[in-house]
Amino acid sequence: MRVIAMFSLLLLTAEAVPAMTPLIENGRSDYRIVVAPDAVPAERTAAGELQHFLAEISGVELPIVAGADGPAIYVGQSKETAVALGVADWRTLKPDEIRLKTVGDSLYLAGDRPRGTLYAVYELLETRFGVRFWTAEATDVPKRELLELPQLDERSVPAFAVRSAGYDLAYRTPAFTARLRCNGTGGFPEWGGGVRLLGGVHTFSDTQPLMPAGKYYERHPEWFAERNGRRLNLHYQLCLTNPELRRELTANVLQWLRSDGDGCRYVSVSQNDNLNFCQCARCAAWVAVRGNQADLLLDAVNEVAAAVAKEFPGVLVETLGYQYTRTPPETVRPLDNVIVRYCTIEARSFQPLTAGANRALVEDLTGWHRAARQLMIWNYVTDFAKYYQPHPNWHTIAADLRLFRDCGAVDIYEQGAWNGGGRIADLGDLRVWLLGKLLWNPDRDTDALIDEFVAGYYGPAAGAVRNYLDSMLAALERHPETQADCYAKSTAEWLDGATLLQAWRTMAAACRQFQDDPVYGARVAAAAVPAGCALLERPELFDGTELDYREVLAATLENIRLAGVDRLNEGGLTPEHWAEQLEWRFQLRSGQPLADDGPAPAVAAGRPYHAWAVGRIADLYALNRELFRTADPAASLGYAVRMPNTHNDWYVQSFDWPEGEFELYVEVRCDSDQPSGDAIRIGTYDWNARLENSKDFPAGTIAGPTYRAVEFGPVKLQKGMCIFIAPVVNPAVKNIWIDRLILLPRR
Repeated sequence: MRVIAMFSLLLLTAEAVPAMTPLIENGRSDYRIVVAPDAVPAERTAAGELQHFLAEISGVELPIVAGADGPAIYVGQSKETAVALGVADWRTLKPDEIRLKTVGDSLYLAGDRPRGTLYAVYELLETRFGVRFWTAEATDVPKRELLELPQLDERSVPAFAVRSAGYDLAYRTPAFTARLRCNGTGGFPEWGGGVRLLGGVHTFSDTQPLMPAGKYYERHPEWFAERNGRRLNLHYQLCLTNPELRRELTANVLQWLRSDGDGCRYVSVSQNDNLNFCQCARCAAWVAVRGNQADLLLDAVNEVAAAVAKEFPGVLVETLGYQYTRTPPETVRPLDNVIVRYCTIEARSFQPLTAGANRALVEDLTGWHRAARQLMIWNYVTDFAKYYQPHPNWHTIAADLRLFRDCGAVDIYEQGAWNGGGRIADLGDLRVWLLGKLLWNPDRDTDALIDEFVAGYYGPAAGAVRNYLDSMLAALERHPETQADCYAKSTAEWLDGATLLQAWRTMAAACRQFQDDPVYGARVAAAAVPAGCALLERPELFDGTELDYREVLAATLENIRLAGVDRLNEGGLTPEHWAEQLEWRFQLRSGQPLADDGPAPAVAAGRPYHAWAVGRIADLYALNRELFRTADPAASLGYAVRMPNTHNDWYVQSFDWPEGEFELYVEVRCDSDQPSGDAIRIGTYDWNARLENSKDFPAGTIAGPTYRAVEFGPVKLQKGMCIFIAPVVNPAVKNIWIDRLILLPRR
């Protein structure tokens, strides 16, 4: 009986475990890749990707055919695949859903059109055959003589219908965007395209066709926001209670959609990127009765959306919950075809949104969840002031994504180093890969994913990189009180000097070890940039060490060069300008003579003076957006800082000055055909005492091509004090130009 029982058990076991079926073995295969004749472009690309990588792995290229009698891998939607997967109607698949199933000796890979089949192929290659798509340039493909046919019956649906890893590294190459399974940036049909948002964001602005001031302001100033009794045509919002404005806005949105031939999913009808909401009597009265600024914005957007629904029933109208509209509405609810993009720009970056420091944002987010049928999210995951700075927010990403999912978000934009510089944005390659994985499934283990990438991408240098990561996280844990946001100016708040020095030494040693390695040299160089930059920006840490400041600067600049980066922050700071600033601060701190720029200023009248070009020594924010370093033969260095009079922001600031009492002058000019009113504001701000002292200068005194030294007056410069320069919003002035700051010692 025992023998019979044992034989029966062995028989049952043999039947339960099917025999291995070779897909490719010893350089040959009986398999074909089958693609239906009516396949969409992305399904044909999916077949090509599968063919290519299987050949890379095994050396065997499977033919792509329209049909097969024998064993095959069926790629894309077809009648045969529908039967095998049990899909009665492909339209029932969720957005980007993927299916993988083995039936007999054939494998079926398909998904929601247009992208799902591509993602199914990548799922197979990654999870069953060990392919890793680390970056656009780095893919690991294992080599095998034997590939078994995997036994699969899998279904996967992404957590969010639209997923965007907002780094330049993620979307410069359509193939890599697809391999990340990100679909929020548009793109080529053969790579699955993307979910298009017509207009992008801030569509009330002059750069968009909806309500440009250049077209409408002269005839209808009443359509634009009123501030301090004056209607704005620069740096403006709209007067949303004006019925004629609403009618024109609606007509323009409809015409925009009619002229768009690509079939967008969303159209953006959204506020500009400033705080200048309308304060006219009618808007103020509306808000006083009906709720808040979000109510007013939604009321206007709902009017547009009602018209859109009639003519374009498949299009959603997107608007923002951002800054002054972040607070959820009190009385107005968005129509079903309105989708609100909630923005988290005020968040404390190193803590998840569910932490106490971010309580107000979570309260607003849950309020929007109650008010709206579904949401989009704009989240901020880098340091825009300094892409290169250590930014250890690794453990907030998945937690925040799970919160967004629970609040009904369907579209996520994780904004990082979007306009360049991503490679040195605190392990930007890792960040992009990690975002791709977590946007698809935020329940995955962050640490396991980081370990996988670090080991695979950095290879023999993985220990040094992991040491850097762990040391930054440990330093942050010792300072849970830190309030750093996405515009952090320094690491001093949370990163102690000993940890930073050790992190730099570890990465510097790795750079030396792998500097000649053709694979890992540049990768390690890019990974070393944040520690080097952070150390250089805290020169006091060099005291008492054997380190030479200028040698560390040269090594860090070389690492930036090896990373192929020419932009260090959102504003466009170049490595060369950054190095000039560091050299200036180093000279100032070490008591070295500070070289003046240009000839002796006339206001010195033979007295001792300092005269320095603002473009060389100041911190320049919003570079190439609201501020420009522009060639000018009349300036001391052949270029000056130019700012359009479209804002009044302090985009020129400098904290690095000799301490003492001085007379302050600034050499400036402005472009104005008929100068009137004020053109420029110059001031000091004591960040310790929170005291501002500023003075406005009229356009009439500085208009023209010649720089004039305007007198601010006496200043007492000390630690924590900055000198700032800003335009005054004035339609009579086109630009202000700033050349030199001049200090005349009082004693």
